[in-house]
Amino acid sequence: MQDNPRPKTKTTLLSLPPELHLLIGTYLRFPDIVFFRITCAYVYTLLPPLTHSELLIAETTDYALSKDIYACRYCLRLRPASCFADRMRRRRRSKYGRDAAKRFCVECGLRPRAGTEEEARYGPGAQVRIDGVLYVICITCRTFGLGYGGGIECQGCGLNARGVEWPGRGCGDGRYY
Repeated sequence: MQDNPRPKTKTTLLSLPPELHLLIGTYLRFPDIVFFRITCAYVYTLLPPLTHSELLIAETTDYALSKDIYACRYCLRLRPASCFADRMRRRRRSKYGRDAAKRFCVECGLRPRAGTEEEARYGPGAQVRIDGVLYVICITCRTFGLGYGGGIECQGCGLNARGVEWPGRGCGDGRYY
């Protein structure tokens, strides 16, 4: 009898059937599930993204607390604290608050709501503090920018209205008013 040793084949993670990849995903907790999803495009598309309730749980893990990240209810992403208005990170909408599920990032607040053309969560004249700095949606030019003097105008429009030329942003064509 002839001794024919079988060639040794390597079994890699990606050579496993998709059912096993899905099963592996059910045993992983945050942040491991996220790291597993971003290993390659195949796994990323195979495994379902985290749901909003899973994101809310994820933001209370040691990893998320050390990175100071929060969950947004509309874009379904974990984002750094600097992407949220101060009011979204305090009191009832804080990580352990009863309305944490209603928290949304500034980007989603500026974006028009689904199904509407114009209406956004933050409208013209809205004041938004991010890390203690006042931002506004300017009542004049309707852009989002640094607030002027605690009012409802951006710095460009506020300075232009007072006769100071502000290059770049702001309404008008740079003329003195």
